[in-house]
Amino acid sequence: MFIELVELLRCVREHEPTWLVATCDRMEGRRIVEGMLGCPACQTRYPITDGVADFTLGVEEPRTVAAPEASEGGALALAAWLNLAEPGGLAVLTGSWASAAHELAELANVHVLALDAPPNIGGSAAVSVARVGASLPLREGVARGIALDETHASTRYVESAARALTSGGRLLAAVAAPFAGDLVEVARDQRRWLAMRSAAPAPVVPLRRARPL
Repeated sequence: MFIELVELLRCVREHEPTWLVATCDRMEGRRIVEGMLGCPACQTRYPITDGVADFTLGVEEPRTVAAPEASEGGALALAAWLNLAEPGGLAVLTGSWASAAHELAELANVHVLALDAPPNIGGSAAVSVARVGASLPLREGVARGIALDETHASTRYVESAARALTSGGRLLAAVAAPFAGDLVEVARDQRRWLAMRSAAPAPVVPLRRARPL
């Protein structure tokens, strides 16, 4: 977990949005490898183990990662769909989309948060990894682009993703996912839809790229 990413995260409990604080037991460069994220409002703690933050609250929903979505066009297609032509900021990939996390980070020069990623996807200076429960642990207006696969197509995922987008940020979702929030449809086919957040009060929060070890 990239330490500068902590300021973009939020508690997933049902209360007023609040920031998280981090305690670090072991770090490698700017990555928290072992530690804890805590909510000052409700005292919930989210462990970080082997660099992976756990937001499941101890209740893991079984998810089957199907054939990688990212194989269809790869990181180049994702960068185009999510409008990541300019460097900087945060992109979020869930489930099977997260198989392209490292390639997208390198190609688009963004930091990638990989949620419920395939087992072979680990963290790096440009990629943070986390496990999630029923919603995305992101503050409002912090992500330039988010891709939700079929296992993350619920209303709560879409709502939390829509809130997390910057103004003009893009959301790519499986066609089964409902529309929610301030979204404007951009494109649709038989498998997925692409939307843009029409307005968001919060500005883009830049992420500094850490130097690899």
